[in-house]
Amino acid sequence: MRSTSTRGERDEIIVDVVQALAEADRLELEEVEYTLYEYINPAVLTELADHDGGNWQFTFEIADHDVTITSDGRLFVDGVLCRTDLALCRSTTQPAHG
Repeated sequence: MRSTSTRGERDEIIVDVVQALAEADRLELEEVEYTLYEYINPAVLTELADHDGGNWQFTFEIADHDVTITSDGRLFVDGVLCRTDLALCRSTTQPAHG
């Protein structure tokens, strides 16, 4: 199997999470007074975006919010669906060559 996502696409998940949190707080991005690094290593999110197997769900707490990301590309903040199109790895099966 081969990943079809690029590093830039994987990093988009971090931006999507931060934007969703700002929207939940009714703030512009530059008004958010905390950083993702204070609560979680953002590399975990990019690793999740690159994970191409099975169904999974990842939930973490940040600044009084519960954030959940699912393997099908959905993002929830405090149980409210914020995104349905996260840039997650999509694998393609390569034919075996004999």
